[in-house]
Amino acid sequence: MDGRPTFTVSGSSRPASFCFFPALQGSACAPLPCGNGYAALPIGRRLFRHSSSPLKFFSLASALLLLAAFLLLSSCSDSEPSIVNVEHNVVFDYKDETSAPQVRFSVFVQPSSSVLRAGEIRTIHQESGLEWHCQSPLVFHGGGGKDYAGCSSFFPPYNSELPQGIYYVYYKDLSDRECEAEFSLNFTPDFGLKPYSELPYYVANPNNERIALYNPEGILIYCGKRREDWKDNAAILADYGTADRMRVCYASGTLFFMLPFEPLQKN
Repeated sequence: MDGRPTFTVSGSSRPASFCFFPALQGSACAPLPCGNGYAALPIGRRLFRHSSSPLKFFSLASALLLLAAFLLLSSCSDSEPSIVNVEHNVVFDYKDETSAPQVRFSVFVQPSSSVLRAGEIRTIHQESGLEWHCQSPLVFHGGGGKDYAGCSSFFPPYNSELPQGIYYVYYKDLSDRECEAEFSLNFTPDFGLKPYSELPYYVANPNNERIALYNPEGILIYCGKRREDWKDNAAILADYGTADRMRVCYASGTLFFMLPFEPLQKN
């Protein structure tokens, strides 16, 4: 293993939205695109023959076992869904050194049924009644049975702040069966008003730093800790020759700060 991502992503192929996802810690990180982003809306024949041959008997037993496993999986995949876990983050995306960031939030749920049956993600802020819809959720296969579906691009209404407090997320499968869970978004509002040069020390901390590398098409090819031998761009390109640009990201709890893109000059 060379440290590159080992999970798979299905859904959109648009460039990465941010570079770190808590549920996937330890395996680098994945692009989290979700369409063009979602703004809030105000207030959804016989198969076997008998034989005395030991080999054929073994084959028959194996086939029966496989059939039973298939039926069990089919039953489980079509079971009533529920939400096992919710991962949510507030994202501060900086386009340049002097401007305030673009603020949005992400929500990913781990359903009890097959994540491949994900149909829709809906999120509601309790107090304001604002509602977000994602009809083509992004799906993560993270290993260990921890598969997620969700969206990283939920934006507040135009020219307004992202509301804090209690949210409800609704997960609907392809059979239109729905389940829900609750989470909260809490953060310092000033973070959304300041350039990244004014971030407090506990945010811009080397222990919280992640490096995201992108190819010329804007696809994320690596995200993780800065390696000890990455002293300059040349060292990075020696490991990731297809990298075209990079972003430095900081994670502080459920808050994510994405600094502007930096070109990787090839010598």
